[in-house]
Amino acid sequence: MKFRLARLLVVAAAMLAIATPASAQFTTGRIDVTVTDSTGAILPGVVVDISGPQNQSATTDAKGEAHFLNLTPGIYTVSAKLQGFTDYMNRNVPVVAGGGVPLRVGMAVAGMATAVEVTAATPTIDPKRTTVSTNVTAAELQEVPSSRDPWVVLQTVPGIIVDRVNVGGAESGQQSNYQAKGASGGENTWNIDGVPITDMSALGSSPTYYDFDMFQEMQVTTGGADVNSATPGVALNFVLKSGSNTPHGSARIYFENEDMQGDNMPEDLRARLGGASKKGNRMNEYKDYGGEVGGPLWKDRLWAWGAIGKTDVVVQTLGGALDSTFLTNYSFKGTGQISQDLRSNFTYFRGVKEKFGRSVGPNRPKETGWNQGGPTELYKVEGNYVANDSLFLTARWAHVKGGFFLTPDGGLDTNMIFADDNGVGRFSWYEYRTDRPQDNLQAEANYFRGRHEIKAGFGYRTADVDSSYTVPGNAIMTYHAGYPSMIAEVTAWNQFTGVSASYTSGFLADTISFDRLTLNLGVRWDRQASSVNPFTQNGHPDFPTILPAKQGIAAEDAIVWNSLSPRLGFSYALTEDRGTILRGSYATFASQMNAGEASFFSSAGSFRGVYFYNVQDTNGNQTVDVSELAGRTCSDALVAEGVCNYYGFDINDPGQVGTPNHLIDDYSTPITHEVVFGLDHELMPNFGVSGNLTWRRFTNMNWRPVEGLDGNDYEQFGTFTGNTPAGTFTVPYYGAVNLPADRSRTHYNTRDGYSQRFLGFELAATKRLSNRWMARFGFSTNDHREYFDGPEAFGNPTPSPGSPNIDGGEVLRQTGGSGKSGIYMLLPKYQFIATGMYQAPWGINLAANYTARQGYATPFFQDRVPSGDPLGNLKTVLLVDEVGDHRLPMMNSLDVRLGKEFSFNRFRVNLDLDVFNALNANTVLGRQYNQRFGDPVSNQVLEIMNPRILRIGARFNF
Repeated sequence: MKFRLARLLVVAAAMLAIATPASAQFTTGRIDVTVTDSTGAILPGVVVDISGPQNQSATTDAKGEAHFLNLTPGIYTVSAKLQGFTDYMNRNVPVVAGGGVPLRVGMAVAGMATAVEVTAATPTIDPKRTTVSTNVTAAELQEVPSSRDPWVVLQTVPGIIVDRVNVGGAESGQQSNYQAKGASGGENTWNIDGVPITDMSALGSSPTYYDFDMFQEMQVTTGGADVNSATPGVALNFVLKSGSNTPHGSARIYFENEDMQGDNMPEDLRARLGGASKKGNRMNEYKDYGGEVGGPLWKDRLWAWGAIGKTDVVVQTLGGALDSTFLTNYSFKGTGQISQDLRSNFTYFRGVKEKFGRSVGPNRPKETGWNQGGPTELYKVEGNYVANDSLFLTARWAHVKGGFFLTPDGGLDTNMIFADDNGVGRFSWYEYRTDRPQDNLQAEANYFRGRHEIKAGFGYRTADVDSSYTVPGNAIMTYHAGYPSMIAEVTAWNQFTGVSASYTSGFLADTISFDRLTLNLGVRWDRQASSVNPFTQNGHPDFPTILPAKQGIAAEDAIVWNSLSPRLGFSYALTEDRGTILRGSYATFASQMNAGEASFFSSAGSFRGVYFYNVQDTNGNQTVDVSELAGRTCSDALVAEGVCNYYGFDINDPGQVGTPNHLIDDYSTPITHEVVFGLDHELMPNFGVSGNLTWRRFTNMNWRPVEGLDGNDYEQFGTFTGNTPAGTFTVPYYGAVNLPADRSRTHYNTRDGYSQRFLGFELAATKRLSNRWMARFGFSTNDHREYFDGPEAFGNPTPSPGSPNIDGGEVLRQTGGSGKSGIYMLLPKYQFIATGMYQAPWGINLAANYTARQGYATPFFQDRVPSGDPLGNLKTVLLVDEVGDHRLPMMNSLDVRLGKEFSFNRFRVNLDLDVFNALNANTVLGRQYNQRFGDPVSNQVLEIMNPRILRIGARFNF
């Protein structure tokens, strides 16, 4: 009866089979115990106990196996007892997130000795691992110098590149854009304790910021065939600390200020880039302080943990203004052992960001900077039930309350200049407000029978997004075009979106274990749907004829992606001691859908606006006034004459709301095919190395060309010759010859004939903390290219910085990270990583963190090039042939720490002296690639690495 019930539960879970893009297996670990006697014969009926962050007991089955799943990362003690045999105990079994410990226990017939205590190291290699992942433990997070945010940790993982260099926290409080192995940043996922929290409106980004000391561990996955992996992007999983029977806690403070940093500004840049200080961007003051504590409320039954942290980052910009960011975080976790078999927890997190002066820089003076605010909250409940020694069940519910606002420092009563003749914004900027709540429900099951471990799961997730934009003053954005000649962008942006999305998915997998061979067979199904909600979009009061107010109607499940993704993998132990493992896998991944994928399908449109060219500033206030547009209108005929242009609506029927102006044609779910071959080897106790060769192909990508036009509808209109630091280039530019009746209508469909290919190799080595030292090393090389099978794969074939349009050329992506622009990320041909710590005598700790990579691209281009294209006269033209041939210099950064630890029984005090950018490198990180400005503006250095800076810190632990 018991077996029938277990089988029924597994079958039911398989039929439901719907799981969200994260699993407990990524944020918790496991111990798999196999018990044998001295002859190697299996021993069933052995009572195995584990203690540490969690306590649990199990009895070995007919195969001599006992399994402990959903374990909080940490150090465990494993003991085994069977009458007639000596007792076994291992006090040092480290469990990491997403990892398994294959513990082989040998028990001898009882004799003179009554117990055996194992002192040998626990294996560092998991023979059943199917992912390519890196675990960053609490020891590394605390002991190795870093700028104390997750994005800095990401750049220490082989294959991941980040859009900025964070020296001593100068970039903290801003999200970095990052990518790995050809997957775009929009494929990245964020998870806390098994719950996905990714911002589904800004794909790949986090909805909040974090207190660095709330993490027990961070696990970063970049590929592999595990069915829990939903997307081909980077999966970042945080494991929060928790309470235990032993009270524990910590407090810390770190401090930097302007006097503690060097000067790395070259003399030839000091006058122009040195700013008010003549030393460039400067850290004005940095403080990171807080504490956390956990322990038992009822021993062996109820535990609690909580933390409060605050990070203040004040940076002095070139103009002398202060860019201030204040992060405050609160977190709590309560855990209860309701019975021997039932464990539950509740988690609450609140992250608050306040920022003043966001995006201020050379092209965004103080008045155009944003002031940011808005909290994010997470509520999560989880239950884990051990039905018997073979069946494990998990269920979770979570709610994320996200959203924020960006308000311009110049206010909403002032007209704004988006760009003057030098590309600099003036006077004010637009405002943005958004609410982004999410709800999530998950359930999972693991069932063991014979050689098989069956995994199944289900879940459901929703994400809503309501956003509004407000252009200040007269709702007209001004562009100088040889002032006093100007370009006016008359906007109707207010309340432009109201979308919702649902994510339903599931998996079923079987891990089949033989002697040295393990097979992993699985499949996951994903359904992602984006809907448009009804909303009101205000028009422009001074141009009601072409930009009237509109009332949008709903479009439920306007776009739906369905996918069935097979996962196949194997691992084979090449040696009897399982010290060398050969791995291989094939997997397909569905792309991650933006909640606003269907936002364009609103009957009210999305962004709407009209450009008027050659507007003269008659009153000398440098911005376009409504009176200076008196008598102006726009039509297709005037567009053809170069007088105006429009977007987001049909100029021939501007008030149309009956049906969406855009069309949804035949489309597909974007798919990534991946093949990985890897080799893991335990070089010595506690030291493992791993190499992985990865091939990927990205297909079925969707796009929205005007009326479905492709490269067959364009012809070369001429050539443009430009001069760049890389030489003189003659570049063809193209225009549309098959003109559509409605130039504002787009068609959502599959981009036939277009694909991308990634090929890369990475080498990683991890030394666990033992014998007074720990370290991680990494190397990667990458090649990412795009392919066009014919004219149908192109849009406008004119090469641009966003689309070089070269068959077989390298893929170039412009960053979209917060507070950073003009960075063109091109995967590096080489990347080196080394982090580590050594415990010297007398309580002295020495640690370092070194990263180096090939520089990003320098895609010289020129914008506003007249082309005669009726669909857009002014073109942005790329002026280099191969973007990979023109790069910034190599980036290398070295951070070091000298620490002193004082111990008093269970209490420890650490004093830390950290030096960031210890080499005081002044590597160029950005230039002015737009050649329109001519000498001396073109190719000017816009950014270099922040100078060397000293940070002092004190940590208290018990």
